[in-house]
Amino acid sequence: MQGALANVRQHALATRVVVSLSYAPDELLVDVVDDGSGFDPAATPQSTDAGGFGLRAMRERLAALGGTLGVESAPGEGTAVAASVPLGGGA
Repeated sequence: MQGALANVRQHALATRVVVSLSYAPDELLVDVVDDGSGFDPAATPQSTDAGGFGLRAMRERLAALGGTLGVESAPGEGTAVAASVPLGGGA
């Protein structure tokens, strides 16, 4: 979720960000929520060689681990990014 925090720093104009970590027997969950400027997730630009912290790159990294990335945002409403990574073996 380093990418999500980098996005908050570079783009969100946020005054507050909350990072939460939780786990269940079969998955690890990480949420990054900010009160920044928000954006339209459907209108995000394609990734470029200039960055590497974009949403697409985060999704690709999580998918390689069998995980998922969810994004909720709207202009003026802040952003919530949620990552889920399965844990091997379960309980």
